Amino acid sequence: MTDGGYTIVMWSWHQDTKDWSTPGVSKIVDKVLSNARNGDIVLFHDYVEGQTQTVEALKQILPELHNRGYRFITVSEPLAYGRMKPVKK
Repeated sequence: MTDGGYTIVMWSWHQDTKDWSTPGVSKIVDKVLSNARNGDIVLFHDYVEGQTQTVEALKQILPELHNRGYRFITVSEPLAYGRMKPVKK
């Protein structure tokens, strides 16, 4: 935890979608689906200046990952069960 009481959680290095640069829906989809691994934390941005492509990409990504047998959890779940250990200063 940081001094402010927050836990810093990083994303999986191979799952930075760079959706903020509006690379195109298919590039975002391909990035996530071709690199999907158990335990990944995928980096998406909830606000991009101009028209976002993230929501359209997620409409394809989420059902496909579900079809592949992945399930989606919040970051707080593995923290609560000790599956992720906070890094100590």
